[in-house]
Amino acid sequence: MTSPLPWRDAALPPVAERFCRYAEVYTTSDPSASAFPSTERQKDLSRLLVDELTALGVEAEMDEWGYVFATLPSPLPSEQAAALPVVALVAHVDTSPDAPGEHVRPQIHPNYDGSAVTFPADASLVLDADRQPALAAHVGHDLITSDGTTLLGSDDKAGVAAIMQLAHDLVAAEADAVARGERPAPRPTLRLLFTPDEEIGKGTDELDLERLGADIAYTLDGSGTDRLNVETFNAAEAVLTVEGVGVHPGYAKDVLVNAARVAAAFVDGLTDPAPETTDGREGYLHPHTITGTAEHATVRVLLRDFDDAGMEAKRARVRALANTVATRFPGATVDLAVTESYRNMRSYIEAVDPRAISVALDAGRAMGIDLELEPVRGGTDGARLSEKGLPCPNVFTGGYDFHSRFEWNTVQNLERTLAYTHALVARWGTEAG
Repeated sequence: MTSPLPWRDAALPPVAERFCRYAEVYTTSDPSASAFPSTERQKDLSRLLVDELTALGVEAEMDEWGYVFATLPSPLPSEQAAALPVVALVAHVDTSPDAPGEHVRPQIHPNYDGSAVTFPADASLVLDADRQPALAAHVGHDLITSDGTTLLGSDDKAGVAAIMQLAHDLVAAEADAVARGERPAPRPTLRLLFTPDEEIGKGTDELDLERLGADIAYTLDGSGTDRLNVETFNAAEAVLTVEGVGVHPGYAKDVLVNAARVAAAFVDGLTDPAPETTDGREGYLHPHTITGTAEHATVRVLLRDFDDAGMEAKRARVRALANTVATRFPGATVDLAVTESYRNMRSYIEAVDPRAISVALDAGRAMGIDLELEPVRGGTDGARLSEKGLPCPNVFTGGYDFHSRFEWNTVQNLERTLAYTHALVARWGTEAG
């Protein structure tokens, strides 16, 4: 395989160049922060997006919470435009705290030949088809990775780049049509929304839906290509808090109650189903973080299941396990709090406007592809927006191995995402009749 190139040394199409620029901006969110957004650095990219949209002549602004709103009015006559829903395109600016996200240096691996991918800054990191079978379908693509010291940020700067490039393309094409004395291609009014803190489950916490003013939305935040996510897990977080009894370990007999040991016993009881042993529509229990000392310890556990009954069974299981360890360590104070995160979005979408799904599928067919309706094993802003009454399926953005230093996308996948987004907007335009 050829050696990777720093992205600036490669000739890239606009959407890929845009993606690499955005990937370099440090926007990692912080689950331990109480502020919103959790990190001010996310606003660095948000401000950049506002500046670029404004330079295009697009009305754009960032609110106090870091949400970016922009509007591309429909070019249709007012009566026809009013007959169409206002469609929002959504992506998040933050990257996951699960892997380093500062000093991202995108690398281009041109004309991938199917061999193992190595990373220039970490020779011990090897990405191959044994680890990620999807690589085999990308022979001949120009792969994009980090240098191996950080994640890439394709989740979700690929979505950000596709939306921004779409706006650029539409503004240019519609201006050219008007200059030629022609009517621009029909489309609905588009609202663009860029959110912070999606990776820590708070992406819509402070969002003003009335200000967004959309009837239907799509998050561009999915993995792979040619996929539409209309189902997500039901999701909750269980937080176990343990207060132990501290004392000098030299004099601890019959006095010390080690909070760290209690927390470890709780985690030890969280056997299958686990993320590493499940796939498809199978749910799991995932101890995500453990912090603390012998006197105080906290365990955060992610609960996931596509079905309500399965979700309730997992809530009952963690509650029973907390009671068990409290009984086993009678000197400790054990508290368990379960907080709901989001719910499976399909029923909400179908109840409000099932065209959010059917038009998206039609847009794929217009490109000659049958989109795979893939349940997404993770959260998106779309799940919470759908629950709040704004139907919001999730669209593919080409990336793989999210939240890790192995993360990758390809130039060709980014172009396919952009092409599909154009087709989606155009297909909505035909709804005007």
